[in-house]
Amino acid sequence: MKRASVKSVGVLALATGLVLAGCGAGTGTSTRSSAAPASDAVFTWAVPGMPTSFDPRKSAPLDPIFLDAVYESLINRTPAGELGPGLATKWEFSDDNKVLTFTLRDGVKFHDGEAYDAEAAKTSIEAFKKSGTLVGQLAILDKVEVTGPLELKLTFKEPAGYMLNALAGEAGIAVSPKALDAPDLATKPVGTGPFTVTGLQQGKVSFTKFDGYWNVQAVGIGGMEMLVFNDESTRLRSVKSGQVDGSSITGEQIKEAEAAGLSIVSGPNTRFMGLLLNTKDKALSNPKVREALLYAIDREAINTNLEGGTCVPTVQPFPQSHWAATPDLKDTKPYYDVAKAKQLLAEAGYPNGFDMEIASGTTTSYQTLAQVVQAQVKQVGINASVKVYEFQQMINARRTGKYTSVVSGIQAGRPDPSQFIADFYLPGGSYNSGGYELPGGKELLAKVRASADDTERGAAMREAFNTVIKDGPPVIPICNMNYVAAFRKGVTGWQVPVLGDYDFTSVQVAG
Repeated sequence: MKRASVKSVGVLALATGLVLAGCGAGTGTSTRSSAAPASDAVFTWAVPGMPTSFDPRKSAPLDPIFLDAVYESLINRTPAGELGPGLATKWEFSDDNKVLTFTLRDGVKFHDGEAYDAEAAKTSIEAFKKSGTLVGQLAILDKVEVTGPLELKLTFKEPAGYMLNALAGEAGIAVSPKALDAPDLATKPVGTGPFTVTGLQQGKVSFTKFDGYWNVQAVGIGGMEMLVFNDESTRLRSVKSGQVDGSSITGEQIKEAEAAGLSIVSGPNTRFMGLLLNTKDKALSNPKVREALLYAIDREAINTNLEGGTCVPTVQPFPQSHWAATPDLKDTKPYYDVAKAKQLLAEAGYPNGFDMEIASGTTTSYQTLAQVVQAQVKQVGINASVKVYEFQQMINARRTGKYTSVVSGIQAGRPDPSQFIADFYLPGGSYNSGGYELPGGKELLAKVRASADDTERGAAMREAFNTVIKDGPPVIPICNMNYVAAFRKGVTGWQVPVLGDYDFTSVQVAG
């Protein structure tokens, strides 16, 4: 048997850019308050929207910030991306990576007082495999067996090294068996995490520290409130005014936040800004049209003028510091070529361009980006209109395929980089409404998922991205985003969520 590593899986260099709250961005100078942290303090955080659902089977890409407060997974993944003991204290893969055995943590309780054990773990995993958004991630799972009160064995249909990352995300979450099929799970989660939901109303979600948490002594605050402010400028104003303790902000807002005396947390992560295309649309089903859109976007101008230089131009999903990145695609300058885009459109049968719609969320940054992309594609002959969707409308549109194209931030690394291929490049993918199929994609997906070793996996990922860029990608990357957040003085311990994982237990608020 091979003992699984508890080190970082695929993050490494990304984590080196982290700047912890309490330090000025890039200065290393402490701004920690002289007041002592208050363990009963309530931490307030501004968010762009309400949770879609607290049922892991129905959650959306932005929901982990809510789920991570109330649930835990078999494997813990830190905000920096390192894997370590979670609800399981250790695990081993068989030599062929087809059997994964877990030893579970003793003494863990659900919020409803029920004990966590192997039967409870099995119940959640089997439920996630049957229905909902996690079916695809667990499709390779053949059976789940309880081999002891705290012993669990997963058997896969084929080598599945990637499952270490998958089970560190939503697929590895434990929900109390009594609550799993309850009609109100979407609003009343019952997990094993450090906080419970004590209030859910429009515009605010309230959490209280769970006194029965197995590691309660590590929790630095007494509770949390997440307040909804859809617009970035409003979120920053809420921090400056003291209405909330912190919020994520854009790169362009850093100077304003620093001028107001706020501390900044920043660092690279695996989110990118891009244009998602619905290949069901007649024009967008044509590979040459998609390739034309790839060459129509001036990424350098977007980074400089809209993102304050913090969103690195890219034509691939992953930043160059990540193991899944393709060095051959590092230079993006050749991929802005108006003349070539026009030529490709003519070859596709659209010498005079065509009409398309670009959907955007209501936040200012997305609307502005959509308008800039609209102007840029017009230069090659494409007449685009911009349609603004409310938060929930956007989620529904992306899930149901009722859109032509969408400007969006996309988390490419969660729960595992291979999931991006499955979700966007293969038929049946969660965000592949048009049924696009990457040539050789199924074989490449199997290769990248077989091993848990990043070096072995990297070759297949590079082949996938080199192939899709020639085939006219259904997702047009624009820039790799830098995570930035601002905090009032006295708030410390926040960590950059490299893969979209949050640890609220490390946050402290001075009394």
